[in-house]
Amino acid sequence: RARGVKDRIMHRGHKHQAGLRRWQRRRNGLLTKVRAPVEQVFGTLKRVYGYWQAPYMGVMRNEAEALFKAMGCNLRRADGLRGGCATHG
Repeated sequence: RARGVKDRIMHRGHKHQAGLRRWQRRRNGLLTKVRAPVEQVFGTLKRVYGYWQAPYMGVMRNEAEALFKAMGCNLRRADGLRGGCATHG
């Protein structure tokens, strides 16, 4: 907290808990608005581009691979914003 870092981890139920408390549901709802756009990008990278695991040994190659996949994702998104079809590739 001294560095200004906030906890953005969502609460989940488990077998020893009947359900989430009211404040946990409310907090999750507020966090969802912040996390949703980011999670969509990561979901697209994993689903469309198969980026679910680092393919190389070494940071530089994996960084370059992530950069190229992110550029592809951005180009695909720009085509969709322009009126093209972003679901077919």
